[in-house]
Amino acid sequence: MPLRDARLVGQVFFVGSLFFTTAAWLQWLEALNRDVSTAMTADAPRVWRWFGWCPRNLGYLASAVQLAGTLLFNFDTADAMLGGLSWRDEDLLVWTPDMLGSICFLVSSLLAYAEVCQGVWTLAPRSISWWIAVLNLLGSVAFQVSAFYSFASPGAAAPAALFWSAFNTAAGAICFLLASYLMVPELFDEEAPS
Repeated sequence: MPLRDARLVGQVFFVGSLFFTTAAWLQWLEALNRDVSTAMTADAPRVWRWFGWCPRNLGYLASAVQLAGTLLFNFDTADAMLGGLSWRDEDLLVWTPDMLGSICFLVSSLLAYAEVCQGVWTLAPRSISWWIAVLNLLGSVAFQVSAFYSFASPGAAAPAALFWSAFNTAAGAICFLLASYLMVPELFDEEAPS
């Protein structure tokens, strides 16, 4: 039986966006505090930082921009639950944060790719870290394409636009899931950059 309650679907997306933002916040904290595994050992006692600014660290910048993008997605998913929006309101309250969040994800993915590859156009297909960066970049591109297709206009949305928006959202999520999965073997890869 298909799930037809739009309000329930919106609530599921909003709760998912909160988990997404929590993960981005934890990633930002890790980048701010360098390697969390060494920060928690007795060998390297130091103060845990909850806030800070590290503009010369690409990993930090990538996670900070991604965190901003996830916050925009929180607004996007919360506003999508509002009923009775006109197409203009939908573009302002739902599409605009979606588009801006997607741009943040693209910027974040490019920064992360540049950090992993020590440059922008480097190919390193034997590196797990490279594949993680590439999959995150592909996921960000898919989210951006999804945002383009979700622009509301007067009248009913074209079925093709709805399909491509949903398809690219799913493709982006699959890319992010695969990149997250590859982080497990990356932990055990001795050649992975720290």
